[in-house]
Amino acid sequence: MHPTARRADEVGALIDRDEEYDEEPVGDPPITVARYRAAIRAALSARPPEPGIVATAWSQREADAYLAGSRAALRLVIEVLGHALTTPPPAREGH
Repeated sequence: MHPTARRADEVGALIDRDEEYDEEPVGDPPITVARYRAAIRAALSARPPEPGIVATAWSQREADAYLAGSRAALRLVIEVLGHALTTPPPAREGH
């Protein structure tokens, strides 16, 4: 079974609920520490997707550009995660 893809707004809403849980911890947390770690490990292990069937119409140069762009995007995600994990969190609004 493949995991269901999540949109950025869905992930953001889940994180918002988790932050709210920090303020009022009632019941189980929406995201456990183990799940945060699993999410970061999943991001670290992500690899550029293959171009797929549409790539048959691409030139080698287009395919190379697609893969280079995908690798750059993944590097950026890793860089942003690393920065977020190694710097103090920004002050939250209203706090």
